[in-house]
Amino acid sequence: MNKYILFLTVLSIIMTACNDDFMDKLPQTEITAEKFFNTPEDLNTYINGLYNESLLYIRNNCDNEAFSDNIAYRGTTSDEYTMLKGNYSKETAPKWGKEDWEALRSVNVFLTNSVKAVGSETEIKHYIGIGRYFRAVFYIDKLQKYSNVPWYNKPLRTDDPDLYKPADSRTLVVDSIIADLEFATANIKTDIGNRTTITKYAAQFLLARFCLQEGTTRKYRKELNLFNTANAFIEKAAQVAQDIMESKKFNITGKGSDGYSALFTSADLSSNNEIILMGEYTLGAGDGNSSFYGLYGESGLSRTLMESYLMKDGSRFTEQPSYDKKEYTDIFVDRDPRLCATFAYPGFSKPASSSPYYVHIKVGGYEAIKYYPRSIETLGSNTWRGCYNDLPVYRYGEVLLIYAEAKAELGTLTQEDLDISINIIRDRVDLPALNLAIANNDIDPIQAAQYPNVSGTNKGVILEIRRERRVELALEGNRLQDIHRWAVGELLAKAPQGVYISGLGAYDVTGDGIPDYAFLASKNDESPIADLPADQRENLTIYYLDENANAFYLSEGTQGFIMFATDRDNPRKWIDPQYYYRPISVQDQLLNPSLEQVFGW
Repeated sequence: MNKYILFLTVLSIIMTACNDDFMDKLPQTEITAEKFFNTPEDLNTYINGLYNESLLYIRNNCDNEAFSDNIAYRGTTSDEYTMLKGNYSKETAPKWGKEDWEALRSVNVFLTNSVKAVGSETEIKHYIGIGRYFRAVFYIDKLQKYSNVPWYNKPLRTDDPDLYKPADSRTLVVDSIIADLEFATANIKTDIGNRTTITKYAAQFLLARFCLQEGTTRKYRKELNLFNTANAFIEKAAQVAQDIMESKKFNITGKGSDGYSALFTSADLSSNNEIILMGEYTLGAGDGNSSFYGLYGESGLSRTLMESYLMKDGSRFTEQPSYDKKEYTDIFVDRDPRLCATFAYPGFSKPASSSPYYVHIKVGGYEAIKYYPRSIETLGSNTWRGCYNDLPVYRYGEVLLIYAEAKAELGTLTQEDLDISINIIRDRVDLPALNLAIANNDIDPIQAAQYPNVSGTNKGVILEIRRERRVELALEGNRLQDIHRWAVGELLAKAPQGVYISGLGAYDVTGDGIPDYAFLASKNDESPIADLPADQRENLTIYYLDENANAFYLSEGTQGFIMFATDRDNPRKWIDPQYYYRPISVQDQLLNPSLEQVFGW
């Protein structure tokens, strides 16, 4: 803890100094930038203070993908949701305040002063590499929101004219991000340790991920007019992913549903060889996460996510007879084991509970257990930031998905490529291998409708890789960005759906054959449940469809998919390409008239 206190002390003094001549006036006994950044140990102390959830991108549960098409219902709102409802504008957008750019300033203070350190060149470059990694993380987020942003590689003072410069081009910002990450991969050490610090492999991971994101964005997002430069980024993504694979430092771990779940619910991931970078949460340290939130009754998963999971024999769920009429207890039968590791299934129970879990109808009936702690110890206090399972930040499974997608987009994918990537992931849960020829000759019409801009000889396998990515990485924070980079934002405007209700009457959701919920047209007609034993009727939770207070309704009146009144009464909409971006606030444009809005804002 002392090293973090020291970091905060140093940072507060340095940040104050950025606003005046403070550093020139301080007595020699004070800690200043001139007195602090002298040794590799000083650099290490400062770098340790930069590790936080905003720069590490630690994510978990439905918050990761709120208002993507993986989520049917969310109890809170966000900028994305406000935008889809047509209520987001440059007048309502938040201004770029101190909190938006403070992380960048902290990094640039470090990078500017780190060159003064004396000692092992290898050590010094290692820490500078981590600093440049963190700057890349910051700018990737800004790029994906605004496309064109000012690039700053120095800490600014209040009188610096660069505070009022125009945004730099996307090309300059992207090239600068890649330069930072390439320096990081070349200079950060390979020592994995307990997997909680930035290593060469973490920097490689982010470089591969970003290059795939940028390459496919340029390929599919026509408004950027950068199509001709797309393949260079996709090629780099494939090569860097291959470099990680050939390092032999990581592998897919575990078997079956339990092996997959262990990545997200374990008390200790430090020895798990699939983890490249993780967030550590320890009860004794008093630093918890909010993994309980998936079953808090505030978030629900979507029908389209559920339908993306294959049958356990590799066939499509959407080709099953009456697949769109299956009730809750039926949809989990003979499916990809990852479904029951992600969705609360009939019979699931919380740690130390003797009763099965009852899913919340108000969120659509599909709830998330992917990160939900499986033990009393990791569940902790079952409150906000009161859980103690470690959380993956970067994992090897995504490396394999990056490699396969990049190869497919380039048109160079072979069966061998699939066998060393996608099929290793599938093997963990005993799914049949993906066959290149079959995938391209037997295209899934539902996948094709979701991604209508995919074409070419590899269309079928690209669609199947996207399915695999959606399933394997569900709720890990990638889906919204995937929708954006593939230019299928219209998926976000579709009203989401939950479980199917076949008609008025009682339903079992725990798998014990005893009904738990009932749906009735009104309190005046209980005939659909009249034949149930009295004790079962008394224990039912009943929903009356005519009640105005209901936040949900059934898509076909007295039957159909659970849908949500907010989307019926105020439908979502998508404006292309405007909604791929955020507007710059009016306040910021008044402060800096050189900032220009992009693509319709």
